Amino acid sequence: MDALAGGQPATVRLAIPPEPRLLGTVRLVVGVVARKAGMGEEGIEDLKVAVSETCAVAVGDLSRAGRLDPIEIDLVEGTDRFGVEVRDRAPAPVEAPGDPVDGEVDDREFGLALVGALVDDLKTVTLEGGGNRTTFWLRRGLEGLSPGAPTDRSATGGLGLSPPDPLPPPLT
Repeated sequence: MDALAGGQPATVRLAIPPEPRLLGTVRLVVGVVARKAGMGEEGIEDLKVAVSETCAVAVGDLSRAGRLDPIEIDLVEGTDRFGVEVRDRAPAPVEAPGDPVDGEVDDREFGLALVGALVDDLKTVTLEGGGNRTTFWLRRGLEGLSPGAPTDRSATGGLGLSPPDPLPPPLT
């Protein structure tokens, strides 16, 4: 996967039905695309976990809502980082008996907290008309840092890098 002429990032787009059995396939595709984009092994493993967990959250949300809308995934090769965008059309959850109470974490929050621990610049927004868009980046070369180098992956400037390239517009 090489960046397109004119400096545009190369993008691989997937759409999968919300079925848990397909999460392994998503992990496989992410691994192949990230490896081809030049990510190191540790970064590839982090991306595979982050993408499959984000998709698992979407599968759960869609399943609870009784929806079969596809989950859309963009894998984007930036100049110094690898980006991911996951979109679903799950409606906002309705509180029900047995839901987490104040201070407890629901499946969505827990899953995205795990993703946030693995990646840079995690953002989730609610889409107009329902659904969610979750985006994140992983910088290349984190596993090659020298001992004692700063490794705060949550701070955009923590490694002296500029903010991430924007992701392409979502599929419609």
